[in-house]
Amino acid sequence: MRLSTTFFKLFIGILGVFLLLSGVEFAFGVFDILEDSSSETLQTGTWTAGTPIYTAQEFYDFATSSTSESTDHYYLANDIDFTGFTWNYVSAFDTNQFQGNLSGNDYTLSNIVMTSTDTNSLMLSIFSRMDGATIRDVRVENYSMSISSTFLASSNIQSAVFASQVTGTNNIFENIRLSNINLISNSLNGTAALVAQVEANADLSIKNIKVSSLTAISSSKRAGGLISRVLRGTGTIIIEDVEVQGFIAAGNATSNTGGIIGTLQDVVCTIDRAVVEYTAEGTITLTDGSITYKSNKYVGGFVGNAKSTNFTISNSFYTGKLYTVYANLGSAIGREQKPVTLVDTYYSNVLFNNTYIAPTVTTGLHSILVNESSMPDIAWWNGFAVNFLTANALWSQDGTGRLYLEE
Repeated sequence: MRLSTTFFKLFIGILGVFLLLSGVEFAFGVFDILEDSSSETLQTGTWTAGTPIYTAQEFYDFATSSTSESTDHYYLANDIDFTGFTWNYVSAFDTNQFQGNLSGNDYTLSNIVMTSTDTNSLMLSIFSRMDGATIRDVRVENYSMSISSTFLASSNIQSAVFASQVTGTNNIFENIRLSNINLISNSLNGTAALVAQVEANADLSIKNIKVSSLTAISSSKRAGGLISRVLRGTGTIIIEDVEVQGFIAAGNATSNTGGIIGTLQDVVCTIDRAVVEYTAEGTITLTDGSITYKSNKYVGGFVGNAKSTNFTISNSFYTGKLYTVYANLGSAIGREQKPVTLVDTYYSNVLFNNTYIAPTVTTGLHSILVNESSMPDIAWWNGFAVNFLTANALWSQDGTGRLYLEE
């Protein structure tokens, strides 16, 4: 239980007077500390309206609540470590929808282990569904799923860190950092770091997102770095200033794997300022062993399968390893079913089925080659970086010139 700052100052003041009257020298530094670190309001960062969340149990109760309103606002009041906490997912959560706002105030959720023994469960993520919700200014570290091969074989799960499904308008992910994320799925909707499936006619804005050490593996049809599947409709998907690094793979015979999106159906979509490095193969640890998958059919640096008539990728770069038993590989798009517009989009040092030579007989789409078997030099990076660095202050360059999002 926390004392309010006003009450606490009054208490300290009375105690100080008592000590002074008792002839004991009072440490005035206490008041300095109060003025500097002060209240919960200052400590919680930029957002303090709404309901504060302090503990793992409070966050779990909030995230799995069956009721949510668009006016709800929650914020993290401190870092929350879930070590020793059991996040048990049950199928009753599948119909829950988060419609409010969550502000992380740049605090960290760490060591979440998602588990379930309910084989009717479909959506293993913090929020089963989002509908017009906002999640911003939060960090997630060391997120994993604790399930057995038996459970995986007998269930039908889609997975993501934040939402298994997104519907409605004005959904927002902004200023998020994810690291050491391990996900598995056996559903057609697949798995991805942010969202498994974006429903028809939903709008989604994704800005300033960094995902590192991601492993997103599906035994079924789709896997993506940020989104697994986007359904056809009137929705708009805006993705800006994103960096993805990890292992992403869908192992089904007709699977779609992409560094940002697995399957993109016919919606308006733009990707601008993206740096992606991933390998289309990965291993996930279960409670009774491990599973390794290579992506199977349509594999792209940014999108596995693109079916949109209004889709543009600009100012983007991919490097990594693309695998498939077929020839459906593209440094940008694994399968271009409808024309995709590429503007200032490049690739370098990419292995296509263990060779640096890009396949020519392919359904995919290639961006512009920089170097076949090595990364670009600093002069190239400096030129490429101009549009990033002039757009905002989110990006920096390392010693080789490579762009990265600030932590």
